Amino acid sequence: MKKAKKILLLGKEKSFLVSSDMKKMNSNYGELDVSKAKIGKKIKTNAGHVFAAIEPTIIDMLRKCRRGPQIIMPKDAAAISAMTGLANGWRCLDAGGGSGFLSLFLANNVKPDGHVFTYEKEKGFAKNIQYNIEFCGLEDVMTLKNKDVSAFNERDLDLITLDMRDAEKIIPKAYRALRTGGWLCVYSPHIEQQKAAVAAMQKAGFIHLRTMENIQREWKVDTRGFTHPKPSGILHTGFMTFGRKI
Repeated sequence: MKKAKKILLLGKEKSFLVSSDMKKMNSNYGELDVSKAKIGKKIKTNAGHVFAAIEPTIIDMLRKCRRGPQIIMPKDAAAISAMTGLANGWRCLDAGGGSGFLSLFLANNVKPDGHVFTYEKEKGFAKNIQYNIEFCGLEDVMTLKNKDVSAFNERDLDLITLDMRDAEKIIPKAYRALRTGGWLCVYSPHIEQQKAAVAAMQKAGFIHLRTMENIQREWKVDTRGFTHPKPSGILHTGFMTFGRKI
């Protein structure tokens, strides 16, 4: 049986993520015949509201994924991708999977030839991650392991991300598991953990260490001359420490 695909119905006020095997969708904007939705084409509800049917991005998909513990925000996931040069074909390990959002973001970047190994020891969290993997259609490039990351045995990795307590204890093993030139990123909301991670990374032999946070502030642009920053935004979410194996 052909697997149903996800379609994003993009609207001016609200968008909807639907499955291609749906027949009808009812909302405050009226009824829409999903079976007639074609990618790249516009479609109207019976109330006259127009939506564009498009292929959803990974960010569109993540907005509808199941959540458990605190997620790594797209701004931080994107920073990890940009800092390391993440690309198709990379082999990655993500420990402390949580809801799986970072793992999913990484997998979307390394497909079709790469792979992401996700470790999450909490059974309930792992169940959510597996659901999200299937929801995003990334089963071919992701492997979930419901166990403590201290038992990992993957080798020749291009990137390891650690979002967990006592990450510094895993760093010596992470160094050995990376290929030469591979990256380690330790993520934590607390600077104390980054200090411990830096000490462990220096001892293990990592070079070019860099610790940062990514502050995002949105602006309200007003063409009448009243442009100003919005009063709130996504400020501190976490610190990231990067290092490379030599």
